[in-house]
Amino acid sequence: MRVITEKEAVNLLKKYSTNDESFNKVLNHSRAVQKLALEIAGEVKKNHDVNIDLVKIGSLLHDIGRFKCYKENSIRHGIEGGEILRKEGFPKYAEIAETHIGVGITKQDIEKQKLNLPLKDFVPETTEEKIIAYADNLIFGKERGTIQEVIERFRNELGESYVERVKNLHNEMEKLRGKNKFL
Repeated sequence: MRVITEKEAVNLLKKYSTNDESFNKVLNHSRAVQKLALEIAGEVKKNHDVNIDLVKIGSLLHDIGRFKCYKENSIRHGIEGGEILRKEGFPKYAEIAETHIGVGITKQDIEKQKLNLPLKDFVPETTEEKIIAYADNLIFGKERGTIQEVIERFRNELGESYVERVKNLHNEMEKLRGKNKFL
């Protein structure tokens, strides 16, 4: 895996940003996600293997696709980010960008909801991907929310089947962290 520094990652965000306002908004959100993701990764590392550097840079770059579809087609920002990061030579970060949305998007979700996405699973598989997706769900803009707020957002926007997926990801993170605040 090609390694990138934090400064290089910020410069990559800047390269693809459309203006200072969008750059600052994405960077502030990504820094908040990064802070929480690193906190979680540090706890996970006590009990399980986790690549802290991958979490550090992956969380910073997870929303790079927002610059291509900031408002419209925002569901595509993960795919757009993946394309950018592959083009730049960072396939592992591309996977993080593609799988961080919500609790993952399955092929069945795409078919059922007629989403404008390639017909395949975009679900976090690795510990690092799951940590970043989980942290991203808990950050609203740049503020940290609660798991109950995340559950209510998913319940209102997508329904009960997604609530179960949120709970499952939460419980997996709690187990990896050695905690027991299961839902």
